[in-house]
Amino acid sequence: MINLGKWWGPIDRQPLVALHGWQDNAGTFDKLIPLLPPNLAILAIDLPGHGKWWGPKGIQPIVALHGRQDNAGSFDTLIPLLSNEISVLCLDMPGHGLSSHYPKSQYYYVYWDGIILLRRIVKYFKWTKVRLLGHSLGGAISFLYAASYPDEVEFMISLDIASPSVKDITKTPLVTCDNIDKFLKYELLQSDGIPSYSYDEVLEIVEDAYKGSITKEGAVILMKRGLRPASEPERYYFSRDPRLKVSILGMISLDLVLAYAARIKCAYLNIRAVPGMKFDYPEYYEKILDQIKLGAKKFEYHKVEGTHHLLRIALSMQITKKMIQRDKDIIDTDVFRLPIMVKLSFNVNLFTQL
Repeated sequence: MINLGKWWGPIDRQPLVALHGWQDNAGTFDKLIPLLPPNLAILAIDLPGHGKWWGPKGIQPIVALHGRQDNAGSFDTLIPLLSNEISVLCLDMPGHGLSSHYPKSQYYYVYWDGIILLRRIVKYFKWTKVRLLGHSLGGAISFLYAASYPDEVEFMISLDIASPSVKDITKTPLVTCDNIDKFLKYELLQSDGIPSYSYDEVLEIVEDAYKGSITKEGAVILMKRGLRPASEPERYYFSRDPRLKVSILGMISLDLVLAYAARIKCAYLNIRAVPGMKFDYPEYYEKILDQIKLGAKKFEYHKVEGTHHLLRIALSMQITKKMIQRDKDIIDTDVFRLPIMVKLSFNVNLFTQL
């Protein structure tokens, strides 16, 4: 059965459906429901998307996308460093953070699902242009979206990734069976069968998993949206869908990546950590960027010392944006500076001022 939220009262009656507010969840009603008559059936639904919106709500935000198995908390310490006039919408992608997991039997094709997610958001808000910031998986999704809708992306910023991971398609048949079997194994896990840990154990697990590409402070920030309470007191389990561990089917080859890269027109910034993330074919990184550079309106590429999740930069980047009034007439073109003093820590795009 799909976990839709919380049900109070008789289960044999049609319930009153309760919907929570923006960035909330079904727990909104925890204190209210016990005050109502016990014979009243109420279903509080967890709406399927969550995130954090920073800055003014009256202007279109930059859309920020986190890395694989991370969450919207990735940007918690970057956003406060930006101007109060800049609006940023940080999303929990499906299966991550506080967002809902996919139904049983539905596989995570993370790149393609990400494009669909972005498109839904653009359609919902009726945006004609979008601005993107992505780390790791989020940068790969931004790449695909900018290539798929080249006339609808104003700029994109990609952190330590150039594109979706390039795979040797001749090796895909060798790993397909193993990935499918692991997916089915994780799918059978029930809530009471998922391992739970003390909070201190959680932080140790997170630090150990990334082998030096982590700080305890970064883990604490990410786990604000990355944990759920277990049935036992003071025990927790990871909120992300365990099926994300095997979401590696649907990867693409170099020729297809280059075909997408050739379609990108927007202003483009890439920041690469050195040694950074370990890619199967690290030599492809700059080859892909060379293709993007040919068509990008503006192109910048910077290498900085650090790991995939811990890098330091003192960098000012210029991005052109259009100021649009309510009547959608373009009244000015402004070049603004977005100063970033960055310490990218853990599996969090954890930015703190140096």
